Amino acid sequence: MAPRAFGGPVPPPGLRARVGLGSRAEFEFVGREGARQILQAVASAGIPALPDWLDFGCGCGRLARYLLETGDAHSYTGVDVDAEQIAWAARNLSGRFSVIRPDPPLELPDASFDVVMAISIFTHFNEDEQFAWLAETRRLLRPGGLLVATTLSPEYAPAVPGLTGEELARLEDRGFLAVDHDASTFNEKSTFHSRRYLEKAWSPHFRLRSHEARAFVSYQDLALWEKAPAPPG
Repeated sequence: MAPRAFGGPVPPPGLRARVGLGSRAEFEFVGREGARQILQAVASAGIPALPDWLDFGCGCGRLARYLLETGDAHSYTGVDVDAEQIAWAARNLSGRFSVIRPDPPLELPDASFDVVMAISIFTHFNEDEQFAWLAETRRLLRPGGLLVATTLSPEYAPAVPGLTGEELARLEDRGFLAVDHDASTFNEKSTFHSRRYLEKAWSPHFRLRSHEARAFVSYQDLALWEKAPAPPG
């Protein structure tokens, strides 16, 4: 189901800017189009009932504003480390929103969600953070549950200011590179994943269902992952 037009409250410019979308038009466009693309990806899995959703790194609800309107998520939980953004979402949106610590685990029970969204989140993690949160995401998903995640293609890396030839060569070789311009600012960290790397590194936790280049608002790659069975023993 495509999101309907939504005329509810919009976060103030200061909160929108924290997710890199200061203008109202851009914030609404990314939320509306991103929600549509996420729903389309989830529908392609052909799973009839996915009622419980977790929006990991929800910010001030750029996606939640639309996803909550569709009725696809009967239960919607949003979490983020930014207390001010969570406070705004809790006051203005109908889901459940809470502040989390920057490191796992979350104070949520095992196998409590059918869908976990991580949109523009793994695009900022280093490799250790990535694996820690993949394991935590797997813990939170029910058997057969879906992780909807976006990543940045290596093709965008040469445009990053200050990136060295050695770093680009490492990215070409491994298919992964985390660039940290300012350790104190999450959005200044840029992480790049090739599909080849994802299929190898994420496979212990998830089975890749689909991977579409630039399918999230014509910029980030959008992938659908199914919770993998537990290894024997």
